Amino acid sequence: MENRLYERISLPIKLTYEVNARPKIVNETVSKDISGNGICLSLKEKLLPKTILDMYITLSDNNTLKLSGMVIWNRRIDITGDALPATYYDTGIELLNADPININKIITHFYGKSF
Repeated sequence: MENRLYERISLPIKLTYEVNARPKIVNETVSKDISGNGICLSLKEKLLPKTILDMYITLSDNNTLKLSGMVIWNRRIDITGDALPATYYDTGIELLNADPININKIITHFYGKSF
């Protein structure tokens, strides 16, 4: 049984992110789920625990919300099939100083929508 303070919501959200310790390279991805204090991303790269990153989510009104987070865990996912094989990393990120109002805006905006 998980002891979570906030409910986790499976929610695919397109976003961009930058790793703080690197030159400013913008990467795109989609979230797997989000909660009031964390987000799980599917990444093409393995980020080490304690890596800090900034994430940017654009709402339909062109309002971009910035979230900062720290990598807590990652899990390798190998995909096989008709297309070329691919490796991704499900990456759990603890949000740092998350504003509950912004988290609510994100969930309200994207909940029930598909890409």
